[in-house]
Amino acid sequence: MTDTAIDYVAHGMALLGMPHGMKGPTTKGWNKAENVITDAIAAATLTENVGLAHAFCTPAPTMALDIDDLPKARAFLSDYGIDLDSLLDADDAVQISSGREGRAKLLFRLPEGASPIPTKQITDPETGEMILEFRCATANGLTVQDVLPPSIHPETGKPYQWAGKGNWRAIPTIPSALLTVWQSLLKPAPTQQRHGGANADDSSVVTLSPETIQHLRSALLSMKADDYDLWIKCGMALKQLGDVGRGLWLEWSLTSKKSQDD
Repeated sequence: MTDTAIDYVAHGMALLGMPHGMKGPTTKGWNKAENVITDAIAAATLTENVGLAHAFCTPAPTMALDIDDLPKARAFLSDYGIDLDSLLDADDAVQISSGREGRAKLLFRLPEGASPIPTKQITDPETGEMILEFRCATANGLTVQDVLPPSIHPETGKPYQWAGKGNWRAIPTIPSALLTVWQSLLKPAPTQQRHGGANADDSSVVTLSPETIQHLRSALLSMKADDYDLWIKCGMALKQLGDVGRGLWLEWSLTSKKSQDD
């Protein structure tokens, strides 16, 4: 690992050491800038597993598009006009492979001069299981990390490997469309603007982008409206979006067999 770690820092990677067979550092404060390794002398001491500290890489932070469920991630990104397969198959694509089926991890650099961006996790609304993550930093600017080859995966017992058609020494800049999606997902939920002041009724005006509305519609249509408890919960959640949410809820309700039977 020593020579590889030295090569990594020579190409702007900020590193973190961790015990053999671990997926994360165990030392206190590992996610702070002062505790990452960015010089060859310190990198030469790394003999076990090594992580990439995204937020503190140079000349720009790195990020990982971490895919835990390829089919669902493909569908999710498609709703935003992103072709995941094209990203994975790009000529400059830099991937880290754990060897696990149905998973993938793409590395990108943020645009030069950009600050670290908070991590965003996308989970399945029904099961709560992870679909994908945009990984870079915490909300307060500390780093998150991803394990680098040839570290040993704790579950498979095999080394992580570089994959994709690109070269890790030339990590590509994140596509602008993908960056836009990430930033839009980090925006706070829209607030309601009540008609007529504090004593008005529940009618409201909420402005949502067409892409957000389509994403909400796709998420609803992936679930069954026949489940009464789920139907109620979704209705209460969508109520926060006023007329827009009410319309989406009614549209989804019509997919119920009970509605069709009526």
